[in-house]
Amino acid sequence: MLDLEDRVSRVFNPDVRPLVQEAHRCYAIGAARAAIVLTWTAVCADLIHKTEILKEDGEIDARSLVDDVERAQQPGQADAVNIMLGVERSILDAAEKLELIDRTQRMQLERLREDRHLCAHPSLRPLGELFVPTAEYARAHLTVALEAVLIHPPSQGRKVLASFAAHVADPAFTFDPLYLGYAFFDRVRPSARTKVVEFAAKFALLQIDDPDVPIPAAALADRMAHCLHHFAERDAALTKQSLARHIGRLVEADPAIQLAALGRLGGLPVFWAALPEALRTLFNTRIESISQTEWTRALPSAEARVIALVADAEVRASLPALEEAFTTLDGSDQSRVIAARPGPYFATRLPEMLAKVGSFDQGQFVARTAVLPCANALTLEDLHKVLRAWWDNPQCWGRAMPGYLVDLYVATVHLGQQRDAVWRTFLEELRDYKQGFNEIARGTGLMEVQAD
Repeated sequence: MLDLEDRVSRVFNPDVRPLVQEAHRCYAIGAARAAIVLTWTAVCADLIHKTEILKEDGEIDARSLVDDVERAQQPGQADAVNIMLGVERSILDAAEKLELIDRTQRMQLERLREDRHLCAHPSLRPLGELFVPTAEYARAHLTVALEAVLIHPPSQGRKVLASFAAHVADPAFTFDPLYLGYAFFDRVRPSARTKVVEFAAKFALLQIDDPDVPIPAAALADRMAHCLHHFAERDAALTKQSLARHIGRLVEADPAIQLAALGRLGGLPVFWAALPEALRTLFNTRIESISQTEWTRALPSAEARVIALVADAEVRASLPALEEAFTTLDGSDQSRVIAARPGPYFATRLPEMLAKVGSFDQGQFVARTAVLPCANALTLEDLHKVLRAWWDNPQCWGRAMPGYLVDLYVATVHLGQQRDAVWRTFLEELRDYKQGFNEIARGTGLMEVQAD
């Protein structure tokens, strides 16, 4: 009962909602005939309204039905009743064509329409028998009407999918989970929602190069992966099903595509749930090859994203080659990996990385790319070790480093007042180095700036 009441309260059209509420009240008191008649009336009113919206949006297939309704509404129209009877007869055809309902829902609503006629016209029964629907029969019709039509906005499967594709491919795209969920998940029909999630899964997995898309295939795949992560939070089962539908094609994809897909989606539990065992083995082998490669330049971002999965305990268990791959990298490449997935796992490794810094440039790179991104994951003990390693290595005092220390102080606010005691202890050691001391003291406000 409460579930049905909740659905009634979520009827999309506020003008139709009172009709649905009245139908629900009739069902609740046992007036099944009245409930069925009102339910069909609400469906007709709702579909007419949604068809009018689609016509305003330029949908050609909506024009005929809307024109008939407007003709019937003209003052003095003597044939208005017959026109609206024709609208009622054709409305489910139009709704299916406009993708407001699917074939199965149409069949269910046709049964509602027939039962409405039996309720409103008892003479249709042979031998004068009255149609006597039960309350549960009326409830079933109301439930179908709500799920098929009444709680949904006027969204069409093809148009929703086209709108989603255009939104993600827009060069000005900004990932906004609230808007994404509202526009392409919450307000769309289940069938359209499935199409959207499957579309995101396909492009995130396979990095499809579409000549009509204004951004590179890899960038589009990254955006689709962001969307898929959000969809997985909303409906893990649907996301797993969508990945499973397309993951077979990943087996035959180019090795670079396979590796990129792992980097994008490896943090998703549903990705591993849908992944064939053969691909797990292949991924582990590819990671071993990364650790054995001598990179003449910086570690590529695709490889860095893959190795960054070492931060996830479950992925480490599935791909044991990850830990060795990370430890064999030099400090700069380790920083690139950390930047891809900063967090507690890497926070404990920062002191050792700072201790191994061999130049001012590398020190600044490690601080900017690894230490600062992990700042909000540091514990007091981690902070103490990071500052100790920083202070003890002369190569960690390049020109930008005092400013980075101020940034680190600000970013560790989650540690509370205890952090100030840690910082003051280390800052006191810099007192003889007036320029660096003053810059940090001024930026943190922990000590008085020394006079020139």
